[in-house]
Amino acid sequence: MNRGIEQWPAREVHILKVGGSTPPPATKTTQLKKKKLPENYFFKKVIKIPIYFGNFIIIFSNDKEKVGALTKIKSSEMCELYAHTFCNFIYGGQESFCVCFNFWDESPITIGTIMHEINHAGNRLLSAREFERDWWNDEAECYLKGWMADQVESFMRACNIV
Repeated sequence: MNRGIEQWPAREVHILKVGGSTPPPATKTTQLKKKKLPENYFFKKVIKIPIYFGNFIIIFSNDKEKVGALTKIKSSEMCELYAHTFCNFIYGGQESFCVCFNFWDESPITIGTIMHEINHAGNRLLSAREFERDWWNDEAECYLKGWMADQVESFMRACNIV
């Protein structure tokens, strides 16, 4: 039975801790905990981006109206809020790059989901700065995306999500 490469870590943990050969689904091992919130919620953190300048904005929300007002996108043009990247809008006089997550949606937000959106935001930022991608020396890109991931994790901890 081929479960795919994304199952390997779950399989290793399951075999070591539980025994047996059938691991739990990978999303179960990386699913983040949820807490009860009011019907509409909006948590925002704005961070100045080092070296490349601009704002990196992290939003945890299900409120399309507030997200739309911040990102300058009409809420009617947005689909359901789950995990999104919004780029190249002005906030506080600075070009901004935003990741938005709805941790309380029916679909779980996983580490993979977070990195997916960070990859979009990082790529848009580097493109806006006319950064030439180098497939053989991608340290600058990796440091930027690692920094973004650290900022999201820090905000998740501040909001008691992890």
